[in-house]
Amino acid sequence: MNLNKQRGVSLSGVVVVMVVLALVGLVGAKMVPAYVDYFNIKKVFAAMEGAGELKNLGSKELRMSYSKRASIDNISSIGAEDLIINKGSDGDMVMSVEYTVKTPLFANVSLMVDFKASTAKSD
Repeated sequence: MNLNKQRGVSLSGVVVVMVVLALVGLVGAKMVPAYVDYFNIKKVFAAMEGAGELKNLGSKELRMSYSKRASIDNISSIGAEDLIINKGSDGDMVMSVEYTVKTPLFANVSLMVDFKASTAKSD
């Protein structure tokens, strides 16, 4: 039996694992604000739908209501002017938004993520 044979992780193996974990952490940290905004937008849409605003308000009033709610939730990526408001098949208003967030990572490398939110029943 050879007692000199060592087992375990080499220094280069630890360095590779640390670099991969650092890159995953960097991407995660850079993308968190974009996803927080997206989920806040969906929350505002759900709150407006739950309050019956889509049935009772017109396009201009919906934009004003969204603007007020977005300022409370600190939504920075989408303004009221970016909303697409149409009349749905059931007569209620349908609000939707599609947007892209470009987040710089390092040097000339960036991440682009497309988001889409709607009050339509199929979303």
